[in-house]
Amino acid sequence: MQLFIRPRLALALSALAFTAACGNVVRTTLPYPAMQSSSLLTQYVYALRAAEQRQIAYPDEPLWLRDEGGRSVDTSLNADNAAMVFYALANGGPGNERITSEILRTLPTMLQRYEQAYEKSQGKWYQDEYVETIGVQLAMLSLLPAKLANAGQIEKANQATSKSSLIAKADAIAKSEQLKAPARERLQVLVRRYG
Repeated sequence: MQLFIRPRLALALSALAFTAACGNVVRTTLPYPAMQSSSLLTQYVYALRAAEQRQIAYPDEPLWLRDEGGRSVDTSLNADNAAMVFYALANGGPGNERITSEILRTLPTMLQRYEQAYEKSQGKWYQDEYVETIGVQLAMLSLLPAKLANAGQIEKANQATSKSSLIAKADAIAKSEQLKAPARERLQVLVRRYG
């Protein structure tokens, strides 16, 4: 009976030591647990491709979030999903360059289409989608600064300026009556989370 106790005790102490050692590692933190798996990246890229194909087919009518048939938009445009993907890309090992370049090539045009749809409606439609585009951009600037600079999207010197101007724009919109209350609240959450 004593033979079983000692190995269990040794395993428990090893687990505690390992957990304590891992707890001291400094990393970029998210306000929720981030999954770092290739399936997460793959699902995000597939959703991004599907949303882009839909937007190319119907450029004047981007899909709504949470709309029937809009699962690709729900996945790719959601700022929290995008942040998990950006976190995985920033902290992942080599081999993600192709995925990173595809995301950084495709995502900005998708976000721009939603911004244009929002502005075209003079702020009446696509409020939720517009709020998520701001959140995605903030998450991208917060979690992928080195990748953005390497990809030539935003120079390092301009990243802080871009982020601060985006936060100022988001704060102004959140304080105005331009957005409905749920969209305003979501925007405030995203600015606190990724700003």
